Amino acid sequence: MNAVRRWLAHPVLVIAMAVIYLASQSMIAYTLQQGGVGDLLFRFQFCYQADAFNALLNSISPAQLNALQQHFTYDHIHPLWYGLLALSLSSWLFDLNRLSARWNLLLWPAVLMSALDVIENSIHEPWFNLLSTPSDPWVMIAGVCATLKWLLAALYLCAALILGMRYAIVRNR
Repeated sequence: MNAVRRWLAHPVLVIAMAVIYLASQSMIAYTLQQGGVGDLLFRFQFCYQADAFNALLNSISPAQLNALQQHFTYDHIHPLWYGLLALSLSSWLFDLNRLSARWNLLLWPAVLMSALDVIENSIHEPWFNLLSTPSDPWVMIAGVCATLKWLLAALYLCAALILGMRYAIVRNR
């Protein structure tokens, strides 16, 4: 992981990943907004029972369903972009703050965060495309994956803010 950290800890790579992530996130948001389902997607992501998921799925319009289906065009690759952004930004901030290699263990959750999103998408997509019917164990697995993904994303954001502030404070001394 130390070699990965050294390779990813370059500010140009961080900026490139941020630009790619923002472009990808914007395309997903635009697709969802066009169908009026931005907040609806979160409701699906945080479903843990098939009955609730099915009721929600049956309550939406064809245009909303289409927007949910279309967002996967971008969401298939999106976990890669934000995973690389989390890895590169964290690596760079670790280096700026002169954190030793023992901190590299905290880079692994970025990989996990992306993997959880891929699992969640793999479970949800057939349901949105009406290829299969949601069942309790799979809705629970997708919900847990989404919950953990968002928790890790929030923790990474907090860590980035803390490390950025720490660097700024130490640098100004």
